[in-house]
Amino acid sequence: MHKQRWNAVKMELSLVPRSPLLIKSGRLSPNPALPDMQFVRTVTPQGETVFLPGSSLKGPFRSFTEKVLRTVNAEWACDPFSSDFCGKKLEKEGDSAKVYSSSCYTCRVYGNTRLKGRLAFTDAFPEGEVKTEVRHGVAISRTTQSVAVGPFDIEVLVQGRFRTTLVLENFETWQLGLVALTFRALNEGMLKMGFGKNRGFGEVELQVRRAFVEMAPRPGAWRRGALGDRSLPPRGGAQAIRSGRRGPPDRDPPASRRRAVGS
Repeated sequence: MHKQRWNAVKMELSLVPRSPLLIKSGRLSPNPALPDMQFVRTVTPQGETVFLPGSSLKGPFRSFTEKVLRTVNAEWACDPFSSDFCGKKLEKEGDSAKVYSSSCYTCRVYGNTRLKGRLAFTDAFPEGEVKTEVRHGVAISRTTQSVAVGPFDIEVLVQGRFRTTLVLENFETWQLGLVALTFRALNEGMLKMGFGKNRGFGEVELQVRRAFVEMAPRPGAWRRGALGDRSLPPRGGAQAIRSGRRGPPDRDPPASRRRAVGS
């Protein structure tokens, strides 16, 4: 299903935390000043910084999509932890078209061990300065009603803006609708991210800065080169619908007409 590219939508997104946010690091830092539960960090040309991994964005999207589809029909979303999930059932199928058509609706968007997902996120890096703070907590045993673990320190992000990109390739209309529904759930606070959701953590706002939709006008239109390749004939290639305006893929709309979708 990915041997040809028929369409694609690319969204440039801004993510702003509206409550404390913690994406925990999976390892201990050599920096002794950092708390027990520290925010995940990476090294960039500007130095060490906190960031949001693409997997930490895609995970909530998939779990919410599964919940929505199972609410309508339990067979529309497989259980990835069961023995009969789509990847297991189709592990011996060699025809990629049959793998796609036989997969549940969730796997058709996010993929499985036999099918590449159509939705991808990039890591979200901060724009400008971010602010973190340390909070203290304990874990209470439900049996003894006393402290089971702790006290421990938690590093949470309380201020900042992150930029990421979402790409949905070879999509069907209903798949784009599910993505939009997840956007709404995030912005309404019905879907949260990261650690401590029951503690009030993880509420974020997702804003679409710009959106690009690319469509192939006829079969084989993109075989001459990559999307946007200037070697394509003037009237061939894909049309780019950018912020509601049609034009050739190698020409951007005037700056005065560029705007984010929904602004």
